[in-house]
Amino acid sequence: MKTNRMFFLIMLCTLILLNSCADLQKLASLQKPTAKVTNVKFAGISFDDLNLIADVQIKNPNALAVTLAGFDYDLRVAGASFLSGDQTETLRVEANGASSVQIPLTVNYKELYQTFKTLKDKDSTQYKIAAGLKFDVPVLGPIRIPVSHTAYLPVVKIPKIKLGSLRLKKLGFTSADLELKLDINNPNTFGFVVNSLNYDFKINNQNWAKGQTAKELRIAKKGKSSVSIPVSLNFSQVGQTVYNILKGNKSLDYNLAGDVGLKTSFPGFKSVNLPINNTGKVKISR
Repeated sequence: MKTNRMFFLIMLCTLILLNSCADLQKLASLQKPTAKVTNVKFAGISFDDLNLIADVQIKNPNALAVTLAGFDYDLRVAGASFLSGDQTETLRVEANGASSVQIPLTVNYKELYQTFKTLKDKDSTQYKIAAGLKFDVPVLGPIRIPVSHTAYLPVVKIPKIKLGSLRLKKLGFTSADLELKLDINNPNTFGFVVNSLNYDFKINNQNWAKGQTAKELRIAKKGKSSVSIPVSLNFSQVGQTVYNILKGNKSLDYNLAGDVGLKTSFPGFKSVNLPINNTGKVKISR
């Protein structure tokens, strides 16, 4: 009986020692996790800002799980730091497993242009994402794994919309027909499609034309195009003084308000309604 009990105790101690040795062996062979940026995508672009998402793949070569405690990041533009921060995000990476984490970044174009004034004349600029993933690893303690990615950001510029001309096509005693032409200049390296136009056009604070059109107009990259708006005036409604204005040759005060709907096939770019609010002087051509 005593012999059996002794044998059991010996076997139990042996198993404990073996398990302890195995655990110690695992701890002794611990390595740092590895990480790399696998992809950076444009999650959304507008004339105001650009949203970037960096996908980072993490691999754990150890027989024990490790925990991501968070990450820091520094977005560098044209070689200088532009956006930096630190974010807490817990993620468990299983033993001999892999996982991924996303680093979201938002570039505000107004702030970008204020910081780097020469960018307004460029079509793109180089950027670098430098980040550090922070892990809690048994025995090794807190460690930081650096990752980086370098590529180019598009420098998005707002298309310019201005009054091109106001031409008199037909003048009678009771009415007149004119053509209002809007010039659109696209300074970007990608094209746009104008898919809507709302306008309110006034001369000398008097409404001459108001309406909307859904006719599509393509504007090539670095291209220019024009939108023609028919203007019909009935003198019984707008007054006989308009007839005298059309007969004259003076510069007239104008106000053009409304918005232009723009869309593009550029990845991630949102459709947008670009506001119009132009004032100035115009001469009627014939």
